[in-house]
Amino acid sequence: MLESKFGLMRPVLVLTAISVEFNAMREHLIDPEWAAHGGTRCETGLLEGTGRPVVLAELGPGNIRTGVLAEQLRTGFDPAAILFTGVAGGLKDDLALGDVVVGDKIYAFEAAKHVPGGEELTRPSAWHPSHLLLQTARHSLRGTEWYGRIKPGRGTVEPAVHIKPIAAGEVLLNAVDSRVRELLHRQFNDAAAIETESAGLAAAAALTGTETLTIRAISDFADGNKSAADATGSQHLAAAHAAAATAAVIAGLPSDEEWGKRPAAAGSEPGEGKPARQYHQVNKAVGKGTVYGVQNGSLTVNLGAGSPDHERG
Repeated sequence: MLESKFGLMRPVLVLTAISVEFNAMREHLIDPEWAAHGGTRCETGLLEGTGRPVVLAELGPGNIRTGVLAEQLRTGFDPAAILFTGVAGGLKDDLALGDVVVGDKIYAFEAAKHVPGGEELTRPSAWHPSHLLLQTARHSLRGTEWYGRIKPGRGTVEPAVHIKPIAAGEVLLNAVDSRVRELLHRQFNDAAAIETESAGLAAAAALTGTETLTIRAISDFADGNKSAADATGSQHLAAAHAAAATAAVIAGLPSDEEWGKRPAAAGSEPGEGKPARQYHQVNKAVGKGTVYGVQNGSLTVNLGAGSPDHERG
């Protein structure tokens, strides 16, 4: 059980889309171990310099996937909050590669009604993040002290922090003359960055009242030069800065007691003032299999791909 390793403090769930983001955040965890829920593999560990447990997952790109899997992991790990960390394309001239953007609003900008004559009427959605998480970010990322969390070898850039809206769609923008770029300029002019996951997280969190925050760093400017920027190592730089900023925010969170979060403990369902469900912890099994810990009376044993009982629950 996770609580046997972490005590009763509820974890923070940190989501990423791609491996460079996952690996950058993993560097901030002490002795990470594999865990799983519903087939989604995660790593768990304590955040460096804190007693706060973190569950880290790489979900792949896309808003729909992110929303579905974020809710799946929320029910499994009962986190105190969910943060998304990673890279993004920059939309504003005052941004530099590696700068951090904390989303104070998330736009789902692609929904529209197309009418005769070719007119496109936008029908966007928008969500604000948790006030407590945003305030923690403002405090934790003020000044340069948080730079100490940037891992060595990630460049000499001292990133600025921008607290601005983020646009999230299902498009990888890499052109200055595209219809999407024009739409963002005309209708979502305050958006500082664009990515493809945070609207899914925000929509899922809104249904359950889960506290969320998105922290991104700029890896390109969505202007046709993405490949050239990536070739310079900009994704690794941005992922490292976003991970360091995320770690600083998690470290700045209040205790569960101060936060008003009930402690995590084993053995019961949410509701009626009782703690949430048990967590998975990967344990060694006899032979080459993997045993996943009990959750709500269900035990899954994975005996390996060569076994006829592979993935039998």
